Amino acid sequence: MALLLSLAAGALQAQWTSNRGYQLLQRVDDVLFGVDNLSLQILDRTHVAGTLLHINVDRPYPVRSRVDFVAECATPMRLAIRTGRASDRAPLESLEFSDVSWLDGSWAAAEFACESTRQPGRAAQLAREMYERGGPPDTEVVYCDLQPDGSTEVRNGVEVRFSPSANAVSVNRQWLSSGSVTADEVRFGANSVWRINRQALDIRRSAPGGEMLFSGLCDRRAPALR
Repeated sequence: MALLLSLAAGALQAQWTSNRGYQLLQRVDDVLFGVDNLSLQILDRTHVAGTLLHINVDRPYPVRSRVDFVAECATPMRLAIRTGRASDRAPLESLEFSDVSWLDGSWAAAEFACESTRQPGRAAQLAREMYERGGPPDTEVVYCDLQPDGSTEVRNGVEVRFSPSANAVSVNRQWLSSGSVTADEVRFGANSVWRINRQALDIRRSAPGGEMLFSGLCDRRAPALR
């Protein structure tokens, strides 16, 4: 899997502003997660039904898959997958609710469903905020020197987000299934492995055999503030 260090901002802007029936919430690898605007249905004071969409980054249409769900808007949030027709009222008593997860889109779907139905006039703004600054509550941000896979070019101040509770890592707002977080390091990458030392704030890239390919630095300050 190639490490993508930039996103097509223009294309994403078009997705938000066009009338395509969904709000984009999150990207994991080559999949965008969104929620169907028209599917949201308030069931009672704590439950909202909706449809989570899985969208291929390079080929948005047709949508890869649709998953009907019911979000439980409590603390902690939970989500249940429902079957049958989306137009039918969800049978709450027969649903099995589970804790939400960051990398399968369930966290984003539940949070958006709950918040956008509380603030319907801010749905598009909420979706964009979730995409641009989204992450679990304990998400930390560092800015690191990185290289795109197969390149000798060094890019400084690339945003890396990571959440210990979700064990998840994102690079430039793209969450990576290869990411992991421990008390000592942040790790991501498949073909080569990147490791960020959380105490020293340095970063290294190693080949599968262990050979070091690159070393650089990270900073908790955004580049403009250095």
